[in-house]
Amino acid sequence: MVTPLRHLVISLAAALLATSAHAADAVFDSPQSPMTTPLAPSVPIHVWSGPYAGAFVGYNTSNFDQSGGAEFDGDGFVGGVYTGYNLQTDRIVYGIEADIGGSNVDGRGVNGAVGAPIDAETNIFGSLRARAGVAVDPFLVFATGGVAASRNELSLNGASDSQTSVGYTLGAGVEAKISDNVTSRLEYRYSDFSSETYDLGNTSVSSGFDEHSIRAGIALKF
Repeated sequence: MVTPLRHLVISLAAALLATSAHAADAVFDSPQSPMTTPLAPSVPIHVWSGPYAGAFVGYNTSNFDQSGGAEFDGDGFVGGVYTGYNLQTDRIVYGIEADIGGSNVDGRGVNGAVGAPIDAETNIFGSLRARAGVAVDPFLVFATGGVAASRNELSLNGASDSQTSVGYTLGAGVEAKISDNVTSRLEYRYSDFSSETYDLGNTSVSSGFDEHSIRAGIALKF
């Protein structure tokens, strides 16, 4: 027979057990602390390192000088191909590049020694240069410099002679990313070439020249 006191003890125990169970459920079912919001992914940096090759077109203005102090100007369009290899450390890009092209630059003046018209033409040219720049994606701002060579022809009184002049070239420009593997560029170059002696019949002319060039190009990165 269950006495009233025993009934009370059993009821209190049952109530305590129920309260404990509810508290335990509240602890385990409590909402978790909010997760840390992930940082937004950084903008991907275009990797400029690796080999590339492309083609360019441009416009040159030249100043030809002659022995005796005479000089004259020429201009014309140029075009060619270029290839190179870049390395990249953080935002610093550096490498080496070579180009070769053809020209229709033509100039005409007067030879002071004989007082006759003289013509100068630039045919084939090329350069081997170092490059260094800063990547500000999707752009690359760069400077370049190195050795250059140009094959020229002088004509006087029906006689002509061709020589190869060697000099230096300096320039700067900007490249832009078009796609992951295609870039475009716009650059300025100044080149100065040493004098060579041209055998023009009964007259020998020592002539060198310098030039300014604006070029636009497009390249494929491998």
